[in-house]
Amino acid sequence: MNKTFLTIYGTIEPWEFIHWQNEFNKLYPDIAINYHREYVYGTPPPMAKKIKHELDSKGKSADLILSAISPHLQMKNLFYPYKSPERTNIHSDFKDEHGCWTSVVLLPTIQVYNADLLLNDNLPHTLDDLANVEFSSKLSIHDITLGTFGSNWLSSIRFASGIEKWKTFSTTLAKQKISMHPLFINILNSVISGESTIGLTVMLYEYLRTKENNSHVKRLILDDLPVMVSGTAISILKSSENIDASKLFIDFLLSKHGQNIIGSTYLRIPADLDSDAKFSLKNLLPDENILMFPTDAVVESTSRDRKFYIDLLTMYS
Repeated sequence: MNKTFLTIYGTIEPWEFIHWQNEFNKLYPDIAINYHREYVYGTPPPMAKKIKHELDSKGKSADLILSAISPHLQMKNLFYPYKSPERTNIHSDFKDEHGCWTSVVLLPTIQVYNADLLLNDNLPHTLDDLANVEFSSKLSIHDITLGTFGSNWLSSIRFASGIEKWKTFSTTLAKQKISMHPLFINILNSVISGESTIGLTVMLYEYLRTKENNSHVKRLILDDLPVMVSGTAISILKSSENIDASKLFIDFLLSKHGQNIIGSTYLRIPADLDSDAKFSLKNLLPDENILMFPTDAVVESTSRDRKFYIDLLTMYS
């Protein structure tokens, strides 16, 4: 039997993905996968630029993409809608209504602080507390001028806490001369080194990976800020010439078995909230207030909000 070759662009590390690929190939040995690790952060995101360039020049690109930018790419009408029968395992907050994208991995974003620089008596408890003078030039965040993760995270506060709280906090960040980074690990490293006292957008899995060797970095819990959770989603590009095989791969990742395979990968959180896997959300963050982002409203306001943040930063530079 002839092999089918699937090309997948993704943000999951290859050493993680190969484990999922091997499990898939136990079920479908005649579907070979060419996986390409791609970066997504930038304006426009490099993965999106690559896909657009390939579609313009060759009429085709990857068969599937596995990334956090699917909600943004959906607006460009690039996806083949597919409502997998396994999609019922995934909460409605973690998928779109048309079948264009479905989260397979969850990415909780937390806040952390350097306990050598910030004692318990001085810990901030609310977003307003971050306006204190001691935090001037000591706050790190994913770059809010890119129009991607950082700005979407900040814009989500508008829906979590109201427009006035969002405007006040956005202004606070500008006045405090925040340190902005294009990569999440740089935010965490800034806190580890003491360059920053607080990191506002740190990936839970990166924090847990480094926690053992950096006991001076601790999680910061703010009373008026939920745990914001984004997702790494799977989508089929409508230019794919391997739709049927792509559907099988999506079915596998979304199945109970596939989600448990993902949740057995070190610190990868499956999108199935009922998963009993070791690294499920209910095991890592039990009884937490969770808010999924970005919502459609946040995605639609990305360009407008990005300009607002850039203008604020310029005003207080």
